[in-house]
Amino acid sequence: MRKIAAVALLATLLAACGLLPPANLVSPRISFVDFALRDIGLSEIRFTLVVSADNPNDVDVPLRDISFQLDLLGSAFADGSVANGRIDLPARGQREITVDFTASTSRLLAIFERLQGTGRAEPLYRLRGTASWAGSGIPIRFERSGDLEALRRLRQILGREPTRSRGPAPDQGARPASAAQAISS
Repeated sequence: MRKIAAVALLATLLAACGLLPPANLVSPRISFVDFALRDIGLSEIRFTLVVSADNPNDVDVPLRDISFQLDLLGSAFADGSVANGRIDLPARGQREITVDFTASTSRLLAIFERLQGTGRAEPLYRLRGTASWAGSGIPIRFERSGDLEALRRLRQILGREPTRSRGPAPDQGARPASAAQAISS
């Protein structure tokens, strides 16, 4: 009995000191803000996504070891990370997070080929992220899915203009992409 009480007291003290997340923590909500193409090479494409992270909690959320996975049309496409891996989301506030991604160029072209057969003008995406609470190892997960306007713009840059068709509404958190960055061979 004493051991259970000691563990409960220790957990309460750690949570009070901010080393553990509160029990009722709600995951941050994310939405797309911007897309920037950094480099297209023969073997890989590098791009940056800016996402807005909205913290609905009454406490600051210290995120560490932040990583993202981007799926397109149901297939894994790219993995990304935050440059310094540390972001603090203010209580009941929001913050923009810049995520750098690298993916193989052949994977992008294969997705465009699959997209041609679907008749969709806007590709489906799923952006998943994980982080830990203040480096404690306690995971915080977040996710967003929908249609990504930025990829349609990338298709235009690469000369594969999509055919307009009906589909789900575009991502409500998206703004027009700024995809005309450096392109190399």
